Amino acid sequence: MVLLYMKQKYVSKQEKILVKNEQGKDMYLISGRWGRVGDKISLYAIDGTLLVEFKQTVLSLFPKFDIYIQDKKIGSIVKHRTLKTVYFKVTPLNWIVTGDFYNHHYFVRYENQLVMELDKTYTSIGDYYRLSISEAQYAPICLCIALIVDNLTLTRLPKPALKKVSRALQTF
Repeated sequence: MVLLYMKQKYVSKQEKILVKNEQGKDMYLISGRWGRVGDKISLYAIDGTLLVEFKQTVLSLFPKFDIYIQDKKIGSIVKHRTLKTVYFKVTPLNWIVTGDFYNHHYFVRYENQLVMELDKTYTSIGDYYRLSISEAQYAPICLCIALIVDNLTLTRLPKPALKKVSRALQTF
């Protein structure tokens, strides 16, 4: 099990993001923009090696990002909606992303196996996303999935829903 942390403030602002392990050591750097067709997210090892890129190819209610490793497309992530919920599919990995996106607690699963769990954690130096990833090799893809899911759920809330969330947080 691998534990990684991203500062929420930087994720929301689409700034360069340093990802740390549980000892506070810098592990990855994420840069890029997302939200428009052609935008991409690049994830680097701390030594500067490019590990994975996510490129936005469809901008709609159900956006799509293609996943590249060493300039080779290995899959896509697409947002889906049912009558009651939103979920994401990562193909051809057959990963499904479900959970409580608005409260930052969700899961990536392959069949019945947990690939990643993300939740929000509060510390004296700020709010962080904590990612518990089952295998170290999945970390780069899981980090980018977390950025995409965060952006596509929180920025897509209708204005009345944002006000409700805002009021609920103030009373908490």
